[in-house]
Amino acid sequence: MTATDNQVKSPSSSWQFMIYFVMIGFTFISMPKNEMTYLVSRVIQAIELLFFAMLAYQYCKTPKRLNGFNAVVNTWWFAYTVLTYIFASGMGLTPIFRWLNVIIFLLLGSCYWKNDYRNSLKPIAQAFSFLIYLNAILLVLFPEGLWIDTEWVGRGDNTRHLFGNYNQIGFVCLLGITAQALYSLTTGRGKTNLFFLTLVSIASVVGVGSMTSAVGLTILAGYLIIHKRVKRPRIFLWIFLALYITFFMLFIWFGTSIEEVQLISKFIEGTLSKDSSFSGRTVIWENTLYKIQQSPWIGHGVQNVEWNDTYLGGSGTHNLWLMLILQGGYIFCFTFICIFTSVMRRALKTSSIQTTLGVVSLCVLMLMSLFETFNLIQIFLLMQFIYYSPMLKEEEPKIQVDNDK
Repeated sequence: MTATDNQVKSPSSSWQFMIYFVMIGFTFISMPKNEMTYLVSRVIQAIELLFFAMLAYQYCKTPKRLNGFNAVVNTWWFAYTVLTYIFASGMGLTPIFRWLNVIIFLLLGSCYWKNDYRNSLKPIAQAFSFLIYLNAILLVLFPEGLWIDTEWVGRGDNTRHLFGNYNQIGFVCLLGITAQALYSLTTGRGKTNLFFLTLVSIASVVGVGSMTSAVGLTILAGYLIIHKRVKRPRIFLWIFLALYITFFMLFIWFGTSIEEVQLISKFIEGTLSKDSSFSGRTVIWENTLYKIQQSPWIGHGVQNVEWNDTYLGGSGTHNLWLMLILQGGYIFCFTFICIFTSVMRRALKTSSIQTTLGVVSLCVLMLMSLFETFNLIQIFLLMQFIYYSPMLKEEEPKIQVDNDK
């Protein structure tokens, strides 16, 4: 290996795996509210503070230049945290630790990913793979769920699996498949795990009845199968964006009935076995838009399930973009879109298999976010995956052995 490789060598995979396993597990795993889980949460938060101190020290030691992505994301989360404390009550330190989770992932990117993203992906993929396989086993052993959220006051399903509500499983699988695919497409290793991980992920979301996730993961799997034959991915991207924006404006923002478009109606009711209201989502979208009109620029802040159930008629908005506008107004949503599009543009500037995969993953996220809302920490983590994906192409020429020396 060259001298440059020795200078940017990442810490051991076991050390990184421990960090990712704790961080990903605490971010994604759903736990009932009792004294034991409260104690576990406090212990994990103490470990997170230790991770933060160690990574901050490592970051201060390494040569650095201003990272626009880190700066903008931290500013956005600072505003989001302040907004939460302004409008919500009884939140304690939870919003601060959510922001801390984001900071830790950003520090991991600055300390390790920017120098050796390829090898950093391995422990990330391992951590996600372990949790996704564990979730699949638990779905078989406990098909009715691991626990029932007795404090749930919304009108949705109160059954909880390893990752919470059944609709949340798909996004965890999306992150896991993306991480493993980026690693496998770059190194040529782990393709067997990628195959089974994708298969198990699709089977899991189909098993719990999350059709939106099933469609999204199937699209991602389809791209992984035919990615070498896709010569002009930007054409498909622009077609997708045009259809996506049309659907959002027509059926969500303006409230046009699905039944008025026969082709879409047949697909929704026939293929996906859903009714024309998307299981009551159209009513929730209508109520959300009414609340948005009352405070369109600054929103209503981050509210709890009780507030959502009272004013929206459900546990949440069931749409990412409506959620962002409802919580922080048009300005808050616009800044998020700017971050999202800048990550996508950065990936598109580098024509490689890895960056195209990243863009496809973002498109799948957009598709799933039409009908669900997800943990914003998870969404920013996926964007961070894609932000660093152009570096994978740059690393490929460094894989060499100097036999003549």
